[in-house]
Amino acid sequence: PKTGHVYFSDASDIRVDRDIRSGKWDIMYASKIEAMRGKMSGRILRFKPETGQVDILATGAAFANGVAVDKDETFILYTSTYEGAVMKYSLSGEKKGQAEKLLIQFPGFLDGADCSFEREACYVAIPSTISPLAGLVFSMPDFIGKPIRSLLMIIPRWMTPKAEPYGGVAEIYPGSATSPASLKRIFQDPDGRDVNIITGVTEFRGKLYLGSLHENCIAIYNLD
Repeated sequence: PKTGHVYFSDASDIRVDRDIRSGKWDIMYASKIEAMRGKMSGRILRFKPETGQVDILATGAAFANGVAVDKDETFILYTSTYEGAVMKYSLSGEKKGQAEKLLIQFPGFLDGADCSFEREACYVAIPSTISPLAGLVFSMPDFIGKPIRSLLMIIPRWMTPKAEPYGGVAEIYPGSATSPASLKRIFQDPDGRDVNIITGVTEFRGKLYLGSLHENCIAIYNLD
C-alpha cells in the first residue's frame, strides 16, 4: 500500500488450540466452531507503522479472511468465509469508513483474496464446496438452526465433517463509483485432483499463484 499501512484480519475470537492426536495447531477446527455458533466475530484491522497503533476498521465477519488492497489503496477487499460473501471496506471516497457486502452466491466457502495491480480484477480462493448438511443447517430459521448447530459444536474433533476434495478461484470486478461489482468467471478443479483446498491466491503478470493447506507446492494458473 502507498501509505505503508498494514491491513490484516482477526478471523475469530475463538482461540486456536492443538489437536491432541497430531500435535498440530488446528485452525480448521476453530473455523468450524465459528461457523456453527454463528457469532460472526471476525474483524479487519490496520497497523500504522508511523504511530505504532492498531485500529479496528470493520467487524461482524463470519471468520474474516482474504485481506487485499487495490493498487491505489482506495479500498480493502476481504471475505466473510461462512457467509460466502466478498466484502469491501472503502478507504476513500463517499463511502469512506463503510463496509459493504459486495458479492454472494459462490459455489463454496471463501478464503484468501488478492487484487491485481495490472487488471481491473480481484481474485478470491474457494477452498471447499458447501456440503448438503451445512447448506441445510445454515438455511434453517434461527429457532431451529441454533439448537442443531449447538449439538454439532459438541461433536468430538475427530468426528467433525471433513472438506470434500475441491479447488476453486473466483475472478471478480470490484466495482467503481459508476459501475457495480460483478462475478467475471470461476476457475475450478471440481475433484481437487491437481490442487485441493485452495486458501491463498496471488495474481502477478497474468498468472495466478495458488496456495493450499493440503499441498506441498504452489500451483500456477495461466490467465491468458
